Amino acid sequence: MIHKIDALAKKNLEKIRAIRRELHQYPELGFQEFKTAQLIKRELDILGIPYKSEIAKTGVVALIKGGKPGKTVLLRADMDALPINEETECEYKSLVPGVMHACGHDGHVAGLLGAAMILNELKENISGNIKLVFQPAEEGPGGAKPMIDEGILEDPKVDAAYACHLWPNYLAGKILFKDGNLMAHPTGFDIEINGVGGHGSTPEKTVDPIIIGCQAIINFQNIISRNISAMQPAVLSCCSIKAGEAGNVIPDKLTIKGTIRTFDENLTTDILNKMDSILEGLCNAYGASYNFIIERMYPTLKNDSNLFTSTKLSLANVVGEDNVILMTEPLMGSEDFSYISNRVPSNFFFIGTKENQEDIETLLHHPRLKWDDKHLEISSKALAQVAYDYLEKFK
Repeated sequence: MIHKIDALAKKNLEKIRAIRRELHQYPELGFQEFKTAQLIKRELDILGIPYKSEIAKTGVVALIKGGKPGKTVLLRADMDALPINEETECEYKSLVPGVMHACGHDGHVAGLLGAAMILNELKENISGNIKLVFQPAEEGPGGAKPMIDEGILEDPKVDAAYACHLWPNYLAGKILFKDGNLMAHPTGFDIEINGVGGHGSTPEKTVDPIIIGCQAIINFQNIISRNISAMQPAVLSCCSIKAGEAGNVIPDKLTIKGTIRTFDENLTTDILNKMDSILEGLCNAYGASYNFIIERMYPTLKNDSNLFTSTKLSLANVVGEDNVILMTEPLMGSEDFSYISNRVPSNFFFIGTKENQEDIETLLHHPRLKWDDKHLEISSKALAQVAYDYLEKFK
């Protein structure tokens, strides 16, 4: 079966590369992936795979029924793009101004469709079912939870789930993987400090929100360095600070936007409480007021330990044992696949696309991100292999 999956992945590669390039030219933001969903349905219709659409607005869920009874495994791809103006010069550059597939989700959709092509051709040999989930809005609002709320883990009940992410700062041909905590729990915050504005020549008549905001940001960093054990990973980043327009006017208001990343939601709560205490103390001292808006987002993404060994073996069958790299540390990025992994045993892995060590690294979410879609052979093959092997092992 390993050889059959490999042969089918090679056979379908040019088709899924064409799909990826079509998707790349017409990127769509979260919950607006209407053309993307139409393309997915078009390809599923060609394959004769039944599906349900308009789940969580634009999501699509398809089901391949194996020729023999067994469990159900879920494979997921995210569909949405980012509000970034593409700066590459590739021939399939985005045709939508200000929107770009800068996180590789075009490749995720194409790779899952490639896995569908493989598994559909082999379905008579499969024990159980493969549920294919094409999910909207991973970037930001998160489409996994509303899809779960609409029943994607039921009918048939999902027993295990897998997903992968193309990763341009890892070498092509490598698959990176880790047991346990893999990606962080993110929290966004939006702070508004309200003072009393006035002329810059008479600061004593004002309540300066800039002074308060600057002190708050410095004190926030002390939470990480002085209140949290160095053994507990935590990031607090203030990424936007805005106040005033003129060089001689103290403004009425200052805003700060930022993010917190941890692997422990209780730790995040502790950080937020300390931030609130700092803001309250500073504003009371200076006579200002504040609003502190918090957005708790996805849970920590954890790989299930009971699946870990069998998944590692499956991935080794795809790229060779030496090319499955076991990560020693988790990533502080986040993934809403974590909503699925919190409900059913799941594994998530990364597929390298970097051509060689000397390449200047272009990160995800960058306007010049470019990767060779020949690597979709590995992603389609890996998803097909882990699904097939799971259903065989646990039938």
